[in-house]
Order: sequence, then structure tokens, then C-alpha cells
Amino acid sequence: MNGLFMRGRSGGPEIVLEDMHVRVLADLCGQLVEMVSPEDEATDPLAAELGLTGLGSTDVPVTPDDPALARLLPDAYAEDAEAAAEFRRYTETDLRLRKRDNARIVLADLAELVDLTEPADAEELRAQGGEHRVVLDPQGVQAWLGTLNDLRLVIGTRLEVTEDMEAFEAKLADDDPRRWLFAVFHWLGGLQDSLLGAL
Repeated sequence: MNGLFMRGRSGGPEIVLEDMHVRVLADLCGQLVEMVSPEDEATDPLAAELGLTGLGSTDVPVTPDDPALARLLPDAYAEDAEAAAEFRRYTETDLRLRKRDNARIVLADLAELVDLTEPADAEELRAQGGEHRVVLDPQGVQAWLGTLNDLRLVIGTRLEVTEDMEAFEAKLADDDPRRWLFAVFHWLGGLQDSLLGAL
């Protein structure tokens, strides 16, 4: 088990994940679903599902305040706020739904492997050490690629990743909680690269 995607016997990408990795990835996907779900979805779920929310609204759409969400939903026109707002009015809900649905597909794949409703602490997961195989179909490939990319964008924004990332990371104290986030960021990058290589 190497925890990376490889081309399987079926010709499609597959991966074997340990329990702990399944749960970490599921937790991140759950947070992503919550983060990108349209804010006005609760008022009219059908309109949200069809990407029609906000079309009749006179409110001017704005760039999200959260830098990570703004990275996922960037302005189309950096130099023209009015054009960016108009573009956002017609595209943001659909973009949010696609990102949410991709994360839900990954989450559903992971939920087939372990019971995510049962909490488990790190020691228990290490002791169990179960391994689970995920085989992706073409829709799954797109969902996983999109979600892994979105998760890296969010974590990278939270960490304020720059080209000098390695130097910054090397200066962190051993007990700095950002070390864990960097480890997850690198792990997600490895998953993404291996998935592309397995296509």
C-alpha cells in the first residue's frame, strides 16, 4: 500500500487508503461542502440546483470576504468591479454547486469504505490500520481531481503559501499546528499528481 493512485487492472485509477486517511479526507470534504454551498440554497433548493438563484435579485454580488472562498470563487475581471459583479451574478451559484457536488461524490466514495458517523480517535485508527480500495470511474476522476484541487487551494490560502514555502515551513517550530496543515497540503498534492499520472 503506497497511498497514491495507480492505474488498476480495469485501466482506471485506483487507490488504497488507510482508515485514518479516509477520515481526514472525508472531514476535509465535509468542510468544503459546507464552505461552497450556496448561501440562499435553503430558501429555494430547486432554484439553487438549477443555478437560478439570485437572477432576479437587485443585490450586487460581491467577492467573498473569506480569502480561501475568494480563491475558489475568484473575480472574472480584476480591473472592472462592475463587470466582475455581473459575471458573478450569473456564474457563482453554478460554480458553487459544481464544487459542492464534486466534494459530495468524493465523500460518498469514502463513506462506502468506513462508517463516518462513528467517531474514532487517532490511536484507535492507528491500531485498526484497515486498508480500503477506491476505484474511480470517469465521473469520479473529475470529481476527485476538482475536489483535491479545491482542498489544496483552501489550505494553501490559509497557510499563505508562496514560492518560498519550503523555507517558511522549515522555520516552523516542531509543535506549530501549521506543520500538520503543511503535511496535509503536501499529501493532497501527492494524491492529485498520482491521479493525473494514473489516467
